[in-house]
Amino acid sequence: MADSEINRTLPAITRREENFENGAIEKLPYVIDRRNLLPVAARFLSARIADPNGPRRVSGPTPVREMWPRWYARHKQLLGATRFRQKLETEMLERAGGFPVAELQIVGSDQPVVVHSFAELNRLAYQVDTDQLSRARTELRQRRKQWKKADKHLGYSDAVTLEQELARHLGILGRVMWITRPSCLIEITAKFHCLIVTHDPGLKLEEAPWPELRTMLRDLMRMEERAGETRACRSSLEAS
Repeated sequence: MADSEINRTLPAITRREENFENGAIEKLPYVIDRRNLLPVAARFLSARIADPNGPRRVSGPTPVREMWPRWYARHKQLLGATRFRQKLETEMLERAGGFPVAELQIVGSDQPVVVHSFAELNRLAYQVDTDQLSRARTELRQRRKQWKKADKHLGYSDAVTLEQELARHLGILGRVMWITRPSCLIEITAKFHCLIVTHDPGLKLEEAPWPELRTMLRDLMRMEERAGETRACRSSLEAS
């Protein structure tokens, strides 16, 4: 699926849609922990990093400040696509009565073996009797028929395809951003945010270096905020 098709399917998200209607840049909260780290970082970057719709550089590689807004917009699109696919999946299961699978009870196995295709059934045929194999084939055929009927009505396969394509494109954007040399503190912050969102979105990883990386992201935001205040103060003095 081309980028233009993705963009038509789910609206792009720009920093103008990130609750900055009054144009003011909000200060970082006093407490930044696991509960608010990523949302705070996203708002922080959206308010300070370059607008993807603004003037472009004349030449040279794309800087991180232009990559991050595109990556974050695609990230938000993927979250929406995932929620939509999950909603359709619930409806699919209700309509079809379950996933298009069959079960085999194989001697020596405590749990039934779930098969998803006739090829799998054929590979396991020697481990079950003829009657069970015949029932499993009938069950799989019927479940597939019900699943296809529900899919035709709901468009579940299209939702899965869209989610996969968005995830693929998001991965490419992230990998390119990680190998791009940053030119300022805000770009380093953007790369840290992208890394953590990609590999530890729930902020649950306890092994090193993930707790340290979360602390570093928080520290980078504090540093950038202080640097911004210093720049604003200098500009004010120069203007006066």
